[in-house]
Amino acid sequence: MMNRLRTLIRSRSVLEQSFKEGRPTNSKEEVREEWDRPIEFILSLVGCSVGLGNVWRYPYIAFKNGGGAFLIPYFCVYFLIGTPLYFLELSLGQFGSRGTTVAFKMTRMFKGIGWAMAINSFLVTIYYNVIIAWCLFYFFASFRRTLPWSGCDNWWNTPSCSNPDGSRNSTANFLCLSGNPLNNCSIPTSPPEEYFDHFVLRRSDSMEAMGSPHWPLALCLLLAWILVAICIIQGIKSSGKVVYFTSLFPYVVIFALVIRGVTLPGAANGISFYLKPNWSKVREFEVWIAAASQVTFSLSVGFGAILGYASFNKFKSNYLRDCLIVTACDCFTSVFAGFAVFPILGFMSYKTGLPVDQVAKAGPGLAFIAYPQALSIMPGGPFWAVTFFFMLLTLGLDSQFALSDVTISGLLDNFSGLRRYKPFVIIGYCVVCFLLALPMCAPGGIYLFTLMNEYSANLSVIVCGFFEFIIIAYIYGFNKFMEDIQMMLDKRPLEPYWFFTWCISGPIITLIVFFSSIIQFRAPTEGIYTYLPYANALGWLMVGSSLIFIPGIMIYEFFKAWKVTNRSQNQITDTMPRYLRMLTYVSQPDDDWGPARKEYQCGRYEKLTGNTTNENIRRPPDNGSVIFNNENINDAFDSTIDLASRF
Repeated sequence: MMNRLRTLIRSRSVLEQSFKEGRPTNSKEEVREEWDRPIEFILSLVGCSVGLGNVWRYPYIAFKNGGGAFLIPYFCVYFLIGTPLYFLELSLGQFGSRGTTVAFKMTRMFKGIGWAMAINSFLVTIYYNVIIAWCLFYFFASFRRTLPWSGCDNWWNTPSCSNPDGSRNSTANFLCLSGNPLNNCSIPTSPPEEYFDHFVLRRSDSMEAMGSPHWPLALCLLLAWILVAICIIQGIKSSGKVVYFTSLFPYVVIFALVIRGVTLPGAANGISFYLKPNWSKVREFEVWIAAASQVTFSLSVGFGAILGYASFNKFKSNYLRDCLIVTACDCFTSVFAGFAVFPILGFMSYKTGLPVDQVAKAGPGLAFIAYPQALSIMPGGPFWAVTFFFMLLTLGLDSQFALSDVTISGLLDNFSGLRRYKPFVIIGYCVVCFLLALPMCAPGGIYLFTLMNEYSANLSVIVCGFFEFIIIAYIYGFNKFMEDIQMMLDKRPLEPYWFFTWCISGPIITLIVFFSSIIQFRAPTEGIYTYLPYANALGWLMVGSSLIFIPGIMIYEFFKAWKVTNRSQNQITDTMPRYLRMLTYVSQPDDDWGPARKEYQCGRYEKLTGNTTNENIRRPPDNGSVIFNNENINDAFDSTIDLASRF
């Protein structure tokens, strides 16, 4: 069997030479941008990973899944798939110095993963900037002596509106909260909820009643895209300077909110709800799935943003240090943000008489309903509202910079002629995304927003992460990848740990999360609205729009392999089946895989420089055939087998 595998590998060079008809020379070396300072790279990674999800998603997920006990599955998943996948993407980006769409050239048949990541990022940027538009809307509305969502005396309020202190409709509030089924009443709504639904969103009853955009909100969306365009127009030279503020300012605000929150009455009750351990939850499988989902969502792995930022790094940078710093910072921020959120929710529970679990809601409900209500009854509410929404704005912009850069860099890397028009490409990208997001500023836009949020980047991200592990561990070869890392770091750090997580725990956990998500899938809802079949079909099209690139490019590479083996079959002296030769071709790296800079193209990457001479290689004759007698057995099979024997 091993002799057959080695014969299979020896035919690789014949197939590649027949296809290429000559060696690449790379006579012109592309000059790629690089970070001015290492601290800008670290802060950009922090800004990308530490985002809105750390503030409004983790605290609620932790509270819902065991409180303090949730830290056990959270940290376990962090070390088993979160940090390993983060380090893998950093390694891949820095080694190849290429954007996401062209980064996966270590195996021809899986080059589509980069495009799948780029589409994931593209879909997220469309609706993610809508959240930033909401932040801008609330930010501007907070510059008032009295916050506009603090009372029920506005034109957008309904008869069911009830102030937090019960000063209006207090009888209806009491009867509805008593839970007596004989009472003919509607559950009272809070002023922030009505402000968000009836003034900011102008919410309609369904997605079918889309309506025209609410133009104040549309202008905020336009401003959000203008801010993104200004900050990335010069690439990392401009965004690398902006992150000095946008990455560090949220920590100042979170710390101030923690200090302010713990001094409010009822804060201890909120912290208790947040941290009180429920050890029985640790034994539930769903809690571990929730931890895996939160880790991948929080670190932004599987979107290509981490890989794209690393591609601008210097080849010899110590990115292992950066990886440990950023992942620890992201984990700390998620936990610490809960101490800014739940004391204020405890205060709101104290003022309204409602339990904390009724005022704590994940997602926009926490950021734009529950938290504003707490701010409206806090002393100095307008000041804290301005501070809070400006913090959300900076958190969102950092992530938006990184996600936008994935798609833009993908276009520039694949169509190099566009590089001279880079500012126009960026402006065009922002204009297209603005127009696509404009319907979400309409009365029915919140339903489209929820649909994109639920479908566009959940399952597809898990699939991308799974294939990343599979490629490195079993196709390209773990040992080869560690040799690539050694070229950058001059050592093979934590090799047993990476071997276990990349080859065993990572693929297994991501596969379990994927199938569990499929089995437990429930069609999304928005309030009492249930999406019609066409809307769910649209959601699954979003999932397929990114994943289709994986089998699509794989089929294309197999078609090329069929043509290569057809031309070169007369040069193969063994009796190997043709399908095995095709599989060999598509599983091997592309011809230009390796370091982008010539000075680092050494060892097995010397062929990229065009300076290597070999008497066994001669230029192909006119008929496209070639004679190649040199053996090459340094492949993924041998490297993985040899490494496994060492452990």
